[in-house]
Amino acid sequence: LRVKGRFFNISIINVHSPHSGSEDDDKDAFYEQLNWTYNSCPKHDVKIVIGDFNAQVGQEEEFRPVIGKFSAHVRTNENGLRLIDFATSKNMAVRSTCFQHNLRDKYTWRSPQGTESQIDHVVIDGRHFSDIIDVRTYRGANVDSDHYLVMVKMRQRLSLAKSVRYRRPPRLDLERLKLPEVASRYAHSLEAALPGEGELLEAPLEDCWRSIKAAITNAAESTIGFVERGRRNDWFDEECRAILEEKNAARRAMLQYNLRDYEEAYGQKRRQQHQLFREKVRHHEELEFEDMEQLHRSNETRKFYKKLNGSRQGFTPRVEMCRDKDGVILTDEREVIDRWKQHFDEHLNGREAEAGVQDGRREDYIGAAGEGVEPVPTLREVKDAIKKLKNNEAVGKDGIDAELIKMGPENLAACLQRLR
Repeated sequence: LRVKGRFFNISIINVHSPHSGSEDDDKDAFYEQLNWTYNSCPKHDVKIVIGDFNAQVGQEEEFRPVIGKFSAHVRTNENGLRLIDFATSKNMAVRSTCFQHNLRDKYTWRSPQGTESQIDHVVIDGRHFSDIIDVRTYRGANVDSDHYLVMVKMRQRLSLAKSVRYRRPPRLDLERLKLPEVASRYAHSLEAALPGEGELLEAPLEDCWRSIKAAITNAAESTIGFVERGRRNDWFDEECRAILEEKNAARRAMLQYNLRDYEEAYGQKRRQQHQLFREKVRHHEELEFEDMEQLHRSNETRKFYKKLNGSRQGFTPRVEMCRDKDGVILTDEREVIDRWKQHFDEHLNGREAEAGVQDGRREDYIGAAGEGVEPVPTLREVKDAIKKLKNNEAVGKDGIDAELIKMGPENLAACLQRLR
């Protein structure tokens, strides 16, 4: 992850090391991969490595200043030595061992037997050692894991440039246009809102189109309406919320008293919560399958496949990064755009496209003699073109759906015909 800063950008590497009982080859491969990832980060970035190193770092004098004197452990184990070797080779410091806290606020992992250890660490470049001003665990945060939440307090000036967050515009409920009363109401509303012939003849072309577009948009919004966005987890109800609160309360009691009875009570609540969630999800899926079966029987093909694909794909996050030829992740917007340009130049604009231009095969698009200007389309040709528009297609830059034009009144075709 790369975060934009005011003076230095921050590259954050998240890791999960093999445990102590793993083969040495696996550990060597992990640190080789970590070394490659570290070297692939931009040279002048602040580099921070965080995660589960499965390493106990001690308080030995000979390893300072790479480590601090406030580790939860006295002696360093084998995985800890590997971590210290890596940090030393990169002139880094294990910052998670440098802050004085209660012992329980240093432990980051709880074993099934109830013993605790500090195996999650934060490592930062020695040059930016003082940027991290505190590291401690927060045991109250329940992430349903045997690890505790580790919080890092960092002093760093971030960039003040505000990133514009993309918001998907609301979608019109075009299915309502299939209802005769809605279609009639939309057509009458648009007919009254469209500019007259005199306005179109006197105004510039761009102003004419803006008037037509505004009339279509306003009529559609006022008569058709928008699609209501449903919740993603329709199965999560008050019963789920109640069992989740009970589980969290049992976990807090277990951490506070550290007795076997409280640990068993937490385990029981955790199993009950998982069982209830599975039942809720299963019941929700059964209802979804019944809806899909009903759509299939009623020949609602498009709705059927839309629901089917949604159930299979689930949530897909928006990706704004890509990799270069060497596999390095690019996060800068300009670098991502240049990489895509390079990709298309290599795979789509190859030798055949260049040869086509050189051989003169582009004449078909220009015309053999380049003669004449196309005549203005007639009103009948405009109406025929409107009829040929396909439904359920992606909108263009203007955001006007084809269905809105096809279901428009008679004078809409005349208005579009005058756009010349």
